[in-house]
This record gives sequence, structure tokens and C-alpha cells, in this order.
Amino acid sequence: METNQPSSKKQKIIHFFAGLTCAAIALPFGIIAAALAPVALGFIKEIYLHFNSRHGNPNNLAWVIAGAATFILCLKLLPIK
Repeated sequence: METNQPSSKKQKIIHFFAGLTCAAIALPFGIIAAALAPVALGFIKEIYLHFNSRHGNPNNLAWVIAGAATFILCLKLLPIK
């Protein structure tokens, strides 16, 4: 049985970097926006998938949040101005 779904490890990496990228794009609007935008978009995506294709996965949302949190944490800890 063949599916067009990426493997679990690839899917985790994709969602991690999606959260990181979304946080980076939202950063010009403030650090709070950079923290909340990936969470909101990831949540909306999972709700959409849940109601339309019945293939929503809450683990994907967790990886999006992890990517955004990593970006925000590195931004606050690194002395880049």
C-alpha cells in the first residue's frame, strides 16, 4: 500500500522548520507576534485538516510550536542586536 505522506521523521522536521520560519516572518511585528503566529497558524491548519480530511495530527502542532519556541529562545539568548 503506497501513500503520498512523508515519513514520520521527515514530517517532524518539516513542521519544526515551518514553525521556525513562521516565527522569523512574524518577528518584525514583535516578539509576542513571533511567538503566537506559528501557534495560531498551526492550530488553524490542524483544525482544517481535522474537519476536511480527517487526517489531523496533534503531534504536528507540537512540532510547529517547538520550532517557534526554539527560534524565540535562540533570539533571546544570543547576543545578536
